[in-house]
Amino acid sequence: MRIKSHAPLMYVGMTAAGVITLAFMGIAVYLAQQQGRDSWVLYAFLSPFVLMGAALTFFGGRFLLRWARIGSWQLDVPAGGGELGRPFPVTLFPSRRRESSGDLTCHLRCIRIRKLAARGSSAGRSDITTLWETTWTIPAGTIHPNIGVPLTLPLPESGEPTNISPQSGAGTQWQLNVVVPTRGFSDESVFDLPVRA
Repeated sequence: MRIKSHAPLMYVGMTAAGVITLAFMGIAVYLAQQQGRDSWVLYAFLSPFVLMGAALTFFGGRFLLRWARIGSWQLDVPAGGGELGRPFPVTLFPSRRRESSGDLTCHLRCIRIRKLAARGSSAGRSDITTLWETTWTIPAGTIHPNIGVPLTLPLPESGEPTNISPQSGAGTQWQLNVVVPTRGFSDESVFDLPVRA
């Protein structure tokens, strides 16, 4: 089964948040000007929000354009997922041919996500604890879309299986983060892995 990286969704979220912020600030300035209430105090108050919206739009849009130009990554995993205490063979596939300018860095971690409810609200923040992690590098040159890069993930014996609640998003999650250095930037992908006991 193929798993898609969820890094592009993060870039879409950044861009959308930036555009929405800029749109709200533009509407606020327009309405203030129509009513004749615009002053330096209003502009001083709104300027941090405009800067934040511009930064989110710039960086999110830049990453989206880069993603559209160079393509995305997918991870091919066995149908049953990984098993604790056994090597987990997976293959990383790019959507387009990639030239790596250095070693690939792989970071595997197991995290526990707890949802903390805020006072007087059903929505709260997440508390993330790292239960286990390891990092290693793989030498790579040209990565072809139909060959990919085979990886062997070292799953520990004393770990917890993937157990995420679909309703709350709380539970235990295994994540693989792969950084592929190319000219001028590092291409990073994050995959959520199915791991069983």
